[in-house]
Amino acid sequence: MSTVHDHYSDLVTDADLERARLKAVEHDLVKWGPLSLFLTFALTLGLSAFVSIRLSEGSPCEDWLCDISVYGGSPENGAEQIIFRTGFVLVALQCLVICWGRCRLIESFTCSIFYGAAIVAMLMMAFIPFYASPVHFYSAAATFACLALGQWSDATNDRRASPSMTTARKAMIIATVTFFGIWFGAEIVAEVDWPVLEYIAAFLPFLYFTTWSYQLLTLPTGLHYLLIKETPTVDDARRLRVLPVELSAQADGEAHRVILSSVSGRDK
Repeated sequence: MSTVHDHYSDLVTDADLERARLKAVEHDLVKWGPLSLFLTFALTLGLSAFVSIRLSEGSPCEDWLCDISVYGGSPENGAEQIIFRTGFVLVALQCLVICWGRCRLIESFTCSIFYGAAIVAMLMMAFIPFYASPVHFYSAAATFACLALGQWSDATNDRRASPSMTTARKAMIIATVTFFGIWFGAEIVAEVDWPVLEYIAAFLPFLYFTTWSYQLLTLPTGLHYLLIKETPTVDDARRLRVLPVELSAQADGEAHRVILSSVSGRDK
């Protein structure tokens, strides 16, 4: 049985198909990964808080809502610390994979430097309890700072995003820095506890990541897929300069479809 590769051998090479498969995997990671990441983070905080409250036989901070750090470290050496650390290790691993895939999709790796630093700082925050050292809080501040820089770089370099999407993303980054800055300043300098601000600041970066899912789930607007229903040519793909390009063809009465990720990148 003939295939799309047979019909368009001048356009589709084995190398193209291999790159297409890799690009499809990256798409799926960036499409569904942020949703899994958001859920992992929420479950980590929820389970840590639940266990902390149970072991403390009430609120560990004697208030209706405690800081994230308190739920992750009270009582000392309790089971909540295992949940907290395990959860953040899972968050870190997912961040590593998703952010790398995202950097490849937008063809910009500047943000990966900041994301990498954020992951290191986040793990330091998770494994150094708040009662053990002030490094815990400084690591948290470094996490937010690096995430903000990485996400700002991401928003700036995503040429396929609409102006409204870019504006919304940058608004989320500014809100994150603002809420965290107010909470951190009040907590460290004035010794005033406003945990609600911390929770808002903590969830906003993960909400930002879900915009990557939205962008991919709303194709063709999201990644500007091009569906060529007629006989495609290399010149058409080069002229349109769209990545990736989806080619449809009819062969032996059966529809065949292949996603090409590199056609428009040749001989620019």
